[in-house]
Amino acid sequence: MVQSTNKEIDSFLIKGNLPGRQADVRQAQARRRTDMSRYKAERTDLLSQAHSDTQQQQKTQPVKVEKKVGRNDPCPCGSGKKYKQCHGKGA
Repeated sequence: MVQSTNKEIDSFLIKGNLPGRQADVRQAQARRRTDMSRYKAERTDLLSQAHSDTQQQQKTQPVKVEKKVGRNDPCPCGSGKKYKQCHGKGA
């Protein structure tokens, strides 16, 4: 009896006559298609927005030109030593 039940279940599963399975798969595929189009639109919006933000930041930041400390100039830390003897040793 157990063997006959197993054979019936196996034949049912092999034939693929699972009720409602195909409808679920179709609905999931339709959801994926619509979701992907929505994400693609959002991604392009974000990219264009980020691109415009970086352009604005680049325009507003001034270029800073600082005078370089010479090797024989006094060290800017205020120690009174030459730069090459103080903080410029590793440079």
